[in-house]
Amino acid sequence: MTVADLQELLAREAEESYRQFAASLIPGETKLLGVRLPTLRRLAKQAAKGEWRTTFAELKGHPCMELVMLRGMLPGYANSSRDERLQAIEEFVPDIRNWSICDSCCATYHFVREQRYEILPFLHSYLASPHEYEARFGVVMLLMHYMKAPEWISTIAALLPTVTAEGFYARMAVAWCTSELYFSNPQAGEQVLKQLSSATQRLAEKKIRESRKRV
Repeated sequence: MTVADLQELLAREAEESYRQFAASLIPGETKLLGVRLPTLRRLAKQAAKGEWRTTFAELKGHPCMELVMLRGMLPGYANSSRDERLQAIEEFVPDIRNWSICDSCCATYHFVREQRYEILPFLHSYLASPHEYEARFGVVMLLMHYMKAPEWISTIAALLPTVTAEGFYARMAVAWCTSELYFSNPQAGEQVLKQLSSATQRLAEKKIRESRKRV
């Protein structure tokens, strides 16, 4: 599937009302068409069945948010080795420019769950990064692919306080992960809360309060 094919298919699926809604949730993002996430996932899966490496390379630097997101999904859906997938993800992460791209792509990397121990060192540099979306990527990967495995709770609790990126969406990811940790293991959650910066701690406490109200 060529980039031209993808552009044509996305143009057909674009909805102006959804574009306006999505833009309201992603401050500063102007290069989006208004294509819903299930459609993007379906197209990414189709593209991953073909010469996905070529498509991945050709999409590099494309301004359209949906095509950036689709590019980031390809390593998750591709039938490829762990190392090749991680190499592609490493190439992709610097192009993450908002929380939606970050979280939607992280959600496709289910292969991580099969080799959590081996892949954790790959995430360390992102967790330690001062860059907002690199740090968010590392934290969201922990949340989505490690949190539900009880044996990883202590590792997550040890790693979260080491994230020092100051960007709001990095701190928000730490707060989100901390709140999930709190409900999974209150003792570990309390331990992390005490070690966070005051700003991130406030965000985490707010997330915890909001989650309690929804229960």
